[in-house]
Amino acid sequence: MPTCSKPRHGSTGDGLKNREISMDRSRTEERLLSFLRADPGGAGVAGVEVMSNTDWEELLRISALHGVTPLLYHRLTTFPTNVPIPAEVVRELRRSYLQNAGRNMGLYHELGKLLGRLRWDNIPVIALKGVHLATAVYRNIALRPMCDIDLLVKQADLVRAQEILVEQGYIASKEEIGCAQEHLPPFKKKGSLPVEIHFHIVGPPFSLRVDVETLWNRAQVSSIQGIEVLTFCPEDLLLHLCIHVSFHHAFDNGIRPLFDISHTIEHYAEELDWERLLGRSREWGVSKGVYLSLFLAERFAGAAIPGQIMKDLDVDNDSFHATERAEELIFGKAASIAPNVAKLFNNDRLLNRLIHAVRCAFPPKNTMADMQPPSGKPRSVYFLYFFRIKGLLKRHSRTIWRLFLRDKEMSAFAIVGNKRNRLKDWLTRSN
Repeated sequence: MPTCSKPRHGSTGDGLKNREISMDRSRTEERLLSFLRADPGGAGVAGVEVMSNTDWEELLRISALHGVTPLLYHRLTTFPTNVPIPAEVVRELRRSYLQNAGRNMGLYHELGKLLGRLRWDNIPVIALKGVHLATAVYRNIALRPMCDIDLLVKQADLVRAQEILVEQGYIASKEEIGCAQEHLPPFKKKGSLPVEIHFHIVGPPFSLRVDVETLWNRAQVSSIQGIEVLTFCPEDLLLHLCIHVSFHHAFDNGIRPLFDISHTIEHYAEELDWERLLGRSREWGVSKGVYLSLFLAERFAGAAIPGQIMKDLDVDNDSFHATERAEELIFGKAASIAPNVAKLFNNDRLLNRLIHAVRCAFPPKNTMADMQPPSGKPRSVYFLYFFRIKGLLKRHSRTIWRLFLRDKEMSAFAIVGNKRNRLKDWLTRSN
């Protein structure tokens, strides 16, 4: 039985939704990339005057699927005033921009309260991904949509951090225990985005090679909502972004992570030590994922990456043709199916698929024990497995049944899902 995966989202989330590329759509995505990379008055402005209303509608739709509509609005506002952008397009972009701004204002208000409470208990916190990027890198919280709040705490502080979340009104479902091996089950509260408490930045097998303590030692002091918080040093931040988009997502969340990487490189241009980044990528065994992420960020988001670094990282001479496969997955059809479900319906031997199902359904006991939500009555680990199986059946039984019945749509999703699985398998092989 598969583990759960983070859902894909549209204009306010971390991924794509049921997307299939055609020749027309490919041209639209090329145009979107051009606009997002464009300097005012630069080459990205070319061709605007020949865009029809249908072209603009398609551009808005694709930007929403990639989760970059607020950033597109920001870019278009820098274009010269004589560039013919329809008023209704500007209104729709502005609406999306303001909607995301309001949503993120609420997120940061809630985050400020949570950080203050954790600080009161002397629990150090590192702000991860979106909540750091929006304020420190984009420097405008409206430009970076988010679907959750990601925080890293030390293993010794996990229990108390969970208790504080419960005190703040958050609840974690026992049915989601074990869905990821680097963070606790998402804590949810009505009217707020989920909070994910991480104790590592990557799951097995790389978690054994990444020393979390050194991440803490290199962390830098920052501030969110007036509350002191830690953030990764530039090299660790960039590596984490590359690891997340490649190993965790296998490029299933569109072009926005590539712009996260590009903006991060631009923001920390004077501080970023590329040789250190190169050394850590090798030490952690993640050179393949880092190469792919930087290659695609350079190609599609205009990231400024030293040529020698790309040569030193280059793993593209592999017969797997990873860059082509990753590009296909970014711009191709997104499968609304969990990767581990897809893996149950690949061409592997039946025994291997059964072993995979058992491993997904029954994570190690220590993993389950560490992740159980706090309560007055500690539950048996075996009791937690009951809730986990119940949750897996609730989330995936319909999908599995449709696959058993050879449903065409779901079978097509499984094909795409297994393409991602093959890319993940290649990434996890020894660098």
